[in-house]
Amino acid sequence: VPSEALRFWHQVFWWIHGLVALAFVAAIPFTKAFHLLSSPLNIFLRNAEPAGRLAVSAPSGVRTIGDFTWRQALQIDACTWCGKCQEVCPWFAAGAPLSPRNLVQKLGAALARAARRRNGQLEDLHTTAAPAEEVWSCCTCRACEAVCPVYVQHPTLIIDLRRHLVDQGQIAEGLQDALVNLQRYGNSFGQSPRKRADWTKNLGVPIKDARKEPVEWLWFVGDYASYDPRVQPVTQATARVLHLAGVDFGILLDREQNAGNDVRRTGEEGLFELLREKNNKALQGVNFNRVFTTDPHTFNTLKHEYCSPNNGQEPICPALQGKQVVHYTELFDQLLKDGKLTVRRRLGHVVTFHDPCYLGRYNGVYGAPRRVLHALGVTVVEMPRNRENSFCCGAGGGRIWMKDAPAPSGHQRPAESRIKEALALPGVQYLVVACPKDLAMFQDAVKTVGAEGRLKVVDIAELVWEAVAETPQLATQQQQLAQT
Repeated sequence: VPSEALRFWHQVFWWIHGLVALAFVAAIPFTKAFHLLSSPLNIFLRNAEPAGRLAVSAPSGVRTIGDFTWRQALQIDACTWCGKCQEVCPWFAAGAPLSPRNLVQKLGAALARAARRRNGQLEDLHTTAAPAEEVWSCCTCRACEAVCPVYVQHPTLIIDLRRHLVDQGQIAEGLQDALVNLQRYGNSFGQSPRKRADWTKNLGVPIKDARKEPVEWLWFVGDYASYDPRVQPVTQATARVLHLAGVDFGILLDREQNAGNDVRRTGEEGLFELLREKNNKALQGVNFNRVFTTDPHTFNTLKHEYCSPNNGQEPICPALQGKQVVHYTELFDQLLKDGKLTVRRRLGHVVTFHDPCYLGRYNGVYGAPRRVLHALGVTVVEMPRNRENSFCCGAGGGRIWMKDAPAPSGHQRPAESRIKEALALPGVQYLVVACPKDLAMFQDAVKTVGAEGRLKVVDIAELVWEAVAETPQLATQQQQLAQT
């Protein structure tokens, strides 16, 4: 090829390359490629607060794209559309209308339209980008957030959208009844506060009244552990284990209210603050040093949304300020380490363990329940989706109170999918849980998938009691008594 021709074509391609490169740079703000700028910035400016602590927001929530904070707008722009969030969403897998990726994409499109508007009028997101049926499908499990490479916080976006729906009275079917019960009675079951401690009847061990006498450990029992007949035997087993270990603990009886974790995540900020205020008043004058709870949802909000200062000002809940808050699996783990609990019989069961979302992904507690199980002599077979990749039961974010539509053909509810995952493991006899909502959801799912007799759902406290009770007969008799 002649040298003159080479020089000519070199100049042609050089100019083509330069023009294409300049055109690409100019197009970045108007195309998907904008995440080349926004994604690194969002990673650098990502929220350093604990995952379990929601930011204080306006009670009216988000109606238009302009109601989001600048940090949330940056998150929306940072989305790379990779779809990893969608792949792990339990309710998307169940055929619900929610896709975390599609929701963020639609919010991004609304943000772009808002930037082009000149009249200042912003669209109502709930009629365009975020319909109510999508917003109410989320169970706030954080599976989407955990796999997002650019740290988009999908649940917090959804919770702010929910706040506006609640403000406008557009509440999911079934949720309204629970919220009314919580406001009137302090629990989602609509039961009298005087019945909160009925589980202590026929218990056979004394329970201190923390309202009247000092205790080392205050047990914040929670609604499901107090009222649900399926969970009460677990609550009783926990009390017997602690009594056997010589733990000095007590309860608040009728003064305890729902802690409000799931209430807040439905978007009912005002009701959450009311419940927190009532619990704060109940705790004033109570003489205790540490707190434990059997509910990961309660554990999360007590630890992060009661104990922490509000924007550096006065403590939100002075009675809890500086107090240690632990999950009961952590307490069991410490009691076994200290020799205060003696394993009298190694169980030999083959089990799998389900990591609760609010214990694991929200608070990073993975080791304690497994150490307890190993100390009991059981063989733990891990499910493919475990620890930070655990698959949600579908109850969080208030979903347990909402009425579910029938799953579309070819789909299963999250709890049913999880049961089938456990059934596929070789030799597994028990699915072990450490959350009262998990127990309720999975026991129902065992029935709906026809797995009765093949897999038993048990709480870790029941296994601990089976292993440490003075005689096997005592453990069996007291469990049977608890169920009558």
